[in-house]
Amino acid sequence: MISDSGMGGECLKVTYLYHSGFLVELETCVLLFDYYRGTLPLWDKGKPVYVFVSHKHKDHFNMKIFGLPERYGHIHFFLGSDIRLSGKYLERNGIPASVKRYMTNAGKNETLEYNGDLTVRTLRSTDAGVAFLVRAQGHLFYHAGDLNWWHWEGEPAPFNENMERDYRKEMDAIRGLSFDAAFVPLDPRLGEAYGWGMDYFLTQTQAAHVFPMHMWEEYDIIGRYKKTPMGKKYGERIADIREAGQEFYL
Repeated sequence: MISDSGMGGECLKVTYLYHSGFLVELETCVLLFDYYRGTLPLWDKGKPVYVFVSHKHKDHFNMKIFGLPERYGHIHFFLGSDIRLSGKYLERNGIPASVKRYMTNAGKNETLEYNGDLTVRTLRSTDAGVAFLVRAQGHLFYHAGDLNWWHWEGEPAPFNENMERDYRKEMDAIRGLSFDAAFVPLDPRLGEAYGWGMDYFLTQTQAAHVFPMHMWEEYDIIGRYKKTPMGKKYGERIADIREAGQEFYL
C-alpha cells in the first residue's frame, strides 16, 4: 500500500515533482528522474545523487540539473542516447564544461554498472531516447520516459500498428520483473487509448507500486483509470497523485 503521509522507519520516499519528474530517496542514495519543472527538495549532501534524463524533449529535460554539482559532491548524470552536449554548448548556457565528467550517455538496450552500487539498464523508447531500469540499494525501479503505447487518432493504421508492436516488444523484454516502484505514462491526450500502455505494463510485470505520469496535470485521469477492469484489479498498487510536490512513503 502506498502512503502519502510520513511514516517512521521507512527507507524509501518518492516525491512527485511535476509531469514525469520524480525524486526517489533511499537510505544511501538519491535518484532523480526526468526533472524539468517543480521544486526540488533538499537532501543529505553526503548521499550520492544519480540523475536520469530519458530524452531531450523539453517536458523531460531542464539544463538546470547541471547546477546540482555545486551543492552535491557525489553526483552522476545518465542521459538518453539523443542528448549530446559538447563542452562549448554547456559553456554557452552558463554551465562549466567540467560538468561533462559527470555525464554518461545511455544507449538503447544497454546495461551500465556504476560505482559498484548502481546498475542501469535501458529500453528503446517508442518516441525518443530510452526508458530506465535502475537497481540501487537492493531496489529495482522503472521509469518509462516516453516509452508508451502511443495510439493516436488520425494517424495511419500502419503507424499505430507499428507502435503497438514496438511497445509490446519492449515490455515483453521485462516480463516478470518485480519493481519496487514504476513510473508509467497515463496520457489523457490519447483518448480512449490512454490506458493501453499502462494495461500492458501491469500484466507483464510485478510492480509493487505504480506512479502514473505524463498526465499534463489532469490528475483525475487516475481515478478514471481505476474504474476500468485493469484499474480495479491493480488499483491498490497505483498512487493517487493530486499535485506537484506530493510525497509518498513505501
